[in-house]
Amino acid sequence: MLSLSRQFRPDRCRQRAARLPHAGFTLVEIVIALAVLGTMASGVYLGFNAVNTYAVSSRLYSEAQTAAQNQIDLILSREPFDVMVTPTRIPLELMTTSEVAALNPPLGSSAPATTSSYYPYYSLNGMLARDAFIYTDPATGNILVKGTVTTQVTDIGSTETLESTTMGLNIRRATVNVSYTFRNTNYTVVMDTMRTADR
Repeated sequence: MLSLSRQFRPDRCRQRAARLPHAGFTLVEIVIALAVLGTMASGVYLGFNAVNTYAVSSRLYSEAQTAAQNQIDLILSREPFDVMVTPTRIPLELMTTSEVAALNPPLGSSAPATTSSYYPYYSLNGMLARDAFIYTDPATGNILVKGTVTTQVTDIGSTETLESTTMGLNIRRATVNVSYTFRNTNYTVVMDTMRTADR
């Protein structure tokens, strides 16, 4: 057994203290760790922001396609479209630009009654245009994106000759253009269709 004097000699205590490692982090290590964490956090934020922007732009593009397809369906289904009677019965959605300009009263002169079929179009002076969709911020209620559907109808002028009689086929081409702006970028969806008169 060792004596107490040998166990607690001052030089022996100094040797044990010198062998202990330094505990804790230096200031430089902490700053580097915070810089790495900050870089990772900013990268994650930018990534999520880009994914969110892509999701919103895809949703708006789908809305624009739906609005254009709805207008195409309306053009194909509106009745009566009869140019053989007097006066002709042509739905507003199938009128050419000259027929729209000849309306009395013109679409842009004064607002028709809200029950009128002209009501959605009256504010754009001769162009068949109306609001397509509105995207509202759910948190603030502000309107962020408003789309506009513009329809241009042209008579393609096709004729047919039957027994030396030439007749117009009354085929109309409708081009539907849905335009909107999102984050200072203009987007456009264009669809077209053709329709002939009912008789």
